[in-house]
Amino acid sequence: MNKTLQYIRAATAALALSFTLVAAAQGSEEAFIKAQATFERGLRGSESDNEAAAAQFKQLSEQEPGNPLYLAYYGSTQTIMARDAWLPWKKLRFGEQGLDLIDKALKRLKPEHDKVLTRKVPVSIETRLVALNTFFKVPDQFFHRYDGGKALLTETMKSPVFAQSPPEIQARFYFQAAFVAKKDGRTADEVAQLKRVLELDPQGKDVDAARARLKELGA
Repeated sequence: MNKTLQYIRAATAALALSFTLVAAAQGSEEAFIKAQATFERGLRGSESDNEAAAAQFKQLSEQEPGNPLYLAYYGSTQTIMARDAWLPWKKLRFGEQGLDLIDKALKRLKPEHDKVLTRKVPVSIETRLVALNTFFKVPDQFFHRYDGGKALLTETMKSPVFAQSPPEIQARFYFQAAFVAKKDGRTADEVAQLKRVLELDPQGKDVDAARARLKELGA
């Protein structure tokens, strides 16, 4: 009887722990979704939203230091603060701080992050997407990230985990590839990448910009 009782207690404790971990994971994902939505508003120009996103992602990265995605987003908020700063030295400081955090996030990526999903997206893929988007936005004459971003983009798009990612995420990478093609003067490649964006995610975040650019190119 005592052994049976001990088994029941152990099983109950294990079940309770399982529910606690699931609830914690769900709570973390809900906090991430909220922070990411705030981040997008900051990216579109809202300084106050970016500051709020920075605080949210800082907290998330401290709560889960093993999650490189949160650290990458936090780093990106710092580079956006560079965009919003008036003094040149503050722009440089925020930019360097943000890029350093993103570098740390990329170094923390491990094979298991290919399998860990947030909003059904592999953590490794979205971490690299945040890095790319940031590398291509910061002024290259000051921060020199364009070539590194190109290499990261090529490497990521050749990986098996990219091919297995949701179409809307793949579309974001093709939009980055179109940016690279434009900057490098490869118009035919740019058109092809932009058309892939429309094919993969017709209602996506980059669709309006992709259509406008295709119209500009007469494609």
